[in-house]
Amino acid sequence: MTEPVIQDDQRSADHPHDVVVIGGGAAGLTAALQLGRARRSVVVIDSGEPRNAPAAHVHGFLGHEGIAPAELLARGHAEVRGYGVEIWAGRVHTVDRTDTGFQATLTDGRTVQARRVLLATGLTDLLPDIPGVRAQWGRGVLHCPYCHGWEVRDQRIVVIATGPGGAHQAGLFRQLTEQVTVVVHEGTGPDHHERVRLAARGVQVLPGPVEQVVVDADQVSGVRLANGTVVPADAVVVAPRMVARAELVHSLGLTAVPDPAGRGEVIPTDASGATAVAGVFVAGNATNVAQQVLAAAADGGWVGAAINADLVAEDTTAAVAALPADVEWDHRYAEQIWSGGPNGVLVDELTGHQPGRALDVGCGEGGDAIWLAQRGWQVTAVDVSQVALDRGRAAAAGAGVEVDWRKVDVTTEPLGSYDLVSLHYPALQHGADHATERALLAAVAPGGTLLVVGHAFGDLAHTHTHTHAHSRDFDPADYVQPPDVADLLDDDWEVLVDETRPRTGEPAEISPHTHDVVLRACRRR
Repeated sequence: MTEPVIQDDQRSADHPHDVVVIGGGAAGLTAALQLGRARRSVVVIDSGEPRNAPAAHVHGFLGHEGIAPAELLARGHAEVRGYGVEIWAGRVHTVDRTDTGFQATLTDGRTVQARRVLLATGLTDLLPDIPGVRAQWGRGVLHCPYCHGWEVRDQRIVVIATGPGGAHQAGLFRQLTEQVTVVVHEGTGPDHHERVRLAARGVQVLPGPVEQVVVDADQVSGVRLANGTVVPADAVVVAPRMVARAELVHSLGLTAVPDPAGRGEVIPTDASGATAVAGVFVAGNATNVAQQVLAAAADGGWVGAAINADLVAEDTTAAVAALPADVEWDHRYAEQIWSGGPNGVLVDELTGHQPGRALDVGCGEGGDAIWLAQRGWQVTAVDVSQVALDRGRAAAAGAGVEVDWRKVDVTTEPLGSYDLVSLHYPALQHGADHATERALLAAVAPGGTLLVVGHAFGDLAHTHTHTHAHSRDFDPADYVQPPDVADLLDDDWEVLVDETRPRTGEPAEISPHTHDVVLRACRRR
């Protein structure tokens, strides 16, 4: 048994990384390999305590059958380093959220900053408290027929049953040898049905409890029962309780939960490896106790790819956010054509209203502005997108009405004074001290009307593809919504409508939202 020697190649603690991988086993290293090949900045922190360190060989790993665990990890270290991945020797003490992601603090005081965290910490095998079990673990004391069964084929095997899984283990090892005995150490042991099935295969079931695993010359020779009987054995099978190493993430709100099969505890994730804590992922035995080395490596590769995709989405969102507003919305209007008609709430609220001077904020293709102009309003339509304005101007010409089309950023430019200020489904970010909302209020003349309409975002989870509001990183709280404006209304205003109502006037293929939030208020004279 040779444990891996970890060369510490820390060289970049002062700048943030894309991913910190905690745990340098098969899952962690394969995830790091995927991420390194995607040109991500990755640090693997490895305490040098792999779960399979007591084992002499790795089995069931195609292309690496029989390789020593330390040799497999050494090859993995060399491969990931070839793609720029750093490996730090050490143990993580805490993981804390920061403004830019996470900080992992090692027990020696070193820290690493990263945008994402991958927990590939594996699990701990809690062995039965029987003398001799711990000393022979991974050699003469086994648990998995696929990891070690071939090596004990045709030998005498004693299964120490500590729970309902004992009969199952006995059946699996019976495939490898005819000499299998079950000793009931805890509980009632196999039920009548299971005992009949075991007996049919020649498996004897004996009452316990077990006093110790007998070892001669560092080899298992038997199992001593409490009554003094020694059951001859060349190998002993136990069922450890397998518990995910989850201590690190308690401060982040993560806890281990019972494994569905009752074999221990795991950290729950979705299919991508993402946990309930945004930015924290898990791969390998920490989320699936049944994985062998090959399966853990495959899971690490899958989750590594998922983390890269998550970072790509974040990088793209940041790049879009950095675009000037007019450039972003020019792209949107160049790619998508909305209905071109007026919004349903506008029609419901303004039909029959005395016309005057109107400001249509975020006019888009001009459906609202044209509808108002057709009813005698003197309309100024503003938007940051020249593409939208050009499209609206052409539509107005075709309808035979005049509208004053202006490219204006209402968050920074003066608006004037109007009898109607209309704002539908705004994509206006809050300004300092609600400056954007206050500018809209100031544009309403005494006696004038303010109409603000937004989506009811309770149905946001069912939308994916239609507007900026459906970006995975979109947070409605970052943008002006009707309640934000309502909160600023004082005694100079009379609120006429403040409600959520079913959406009308636009088919589901244009907007999948089902309800609107409507604020209509009048400025007192």
